[in-house]
Amino acid sequence: MHIVLLSGGSGKRLWPLSNEVRSKQFIKLFKREDGSLESMLQRVHR
Repeated sequence: MHIVLLSGGSGKRLWPLSNEVRSKQFIKLFKREDGSLESMLQRVHR
């Protein structure tokens, strides 16, 4: 299990994944059971 804490800020450490167009919470970082990727918002909604 990996814990990723996405806090506020400009997201420079996740660049180029995170930028002005795509916020950190919308980046697909997590794998589902079927192997597909999901974002933090999708995971919280589940």
